[in-house]
Amino acid sequence: MNHEADGFYNLRSLNHLMKLPLCLLVLAFLPFGLLSAEGPGHRLMIGYGEGLMEVDEKNDIVWHYQDPEIELVHDVWKLENGNVLFSHRFGVREVNAAKETVWDFAVPREMGKQEINACQPLEGGKVMILDCGNQKILEIDRDKNVTLSIDLPDGGKNSHTRYMQARKTPQGTYLISYREKAKILELNSSGETVWQYQLEKTDRPFTAIRLENGNTLVPCITSNRMIEISPAGEITWELNNHDDLGFEIWYPVGAHVLKNGNVVVINSDYHHREGTKNEVQAFEITREKDVIWTLMKSDLERGGKVPVVEAGTKMPSHHLLGIQVLGESFQLK
Repeated sequence: MNHEADGFYNLRSLNHLMKLPLCLLVLAFLPFGLLSAEGPGHRLMIGYGEGLMEVDEKNDIVWHYQDPEIELVHDVWKLENGNVLFSHRFGVREVNAAKETVWDFAVPREMGKQEINACQPLEGGKVMILDCGNQKILEIDRDKNVTLSIDLPDGGKNSHTRYMQARKTPQGTYLISYREKAKILELNSSGETVWQYQLEKTDRPFTAIRLENGNTLVPCITSNRMIEISPAGEITWELNNHDDLGFEIWYPVGAHVLKNGNVVVINSDYHHREGTKNEVQAFEITREKDVIWTLMKSDLERGGKVPVVEAGTKMPSHHLLGIQVLGESFQLK
């Protein structure tokens, strides 16, 4: 990688920058961390290993939620009423701005047997839930009545490693990310497979997002890449560490596709044995692979987020997982 002038600018970026007005060119060569905080930022809702946080356009943490019962927040949604719906290891919860629980769905707290890895707000107040323990997709109403239950093809013995996320598409189908089996399945409401894609053995898909062009965007954790797949099974776009971004892609997990086609991606340090080296915790990238915004480790720590030292790796990690760019389409995350 070409780490020039502490700004990590590659040749593609330099060619692009030379076309900018002088005032913007000066700003572009400010130190990288300052550029990330003062550049084209986003209002974000982020779920991480121990809770939730809202980040403003200056990368400042403006709202923070933690509860001793909460861990492993894979999925998070700020709703139109200002409440936040999120999944955690043993359930799905909705809290208001005052951090009061207004709705709660729980499964037994049995490690290795039970786990919830995704949720999604649906029309009429319903919620879609990925029940990893019972290997089901559920749709439930606010009285916790199950209005739809889909049995999933077997994902393996351990509830933690079966699936990562699930999404209901605008077409009414369901995209399931199989972690250990390294594949994406699309099911209809009867549980029939209508599309599937087998990833490389080294891939571990975190989520699958159905794009407006019919393709599917898949961040793959352990292979450090993100791919876009056509309905015919062709890879039409890929981002990986062969692209000179100026930083390393670690675990690309939660992602949100913006109206302009750019993608905001969590670059997680979860379980990474060199987690202290991961400065870029999230980034926005164009289809041309130009990085135009970053959320830095220093931004989080300036805002008061404390890293957690993992027992396995002995490394401090920030554990970012799920992301929502506020004001953007619910259908593209």
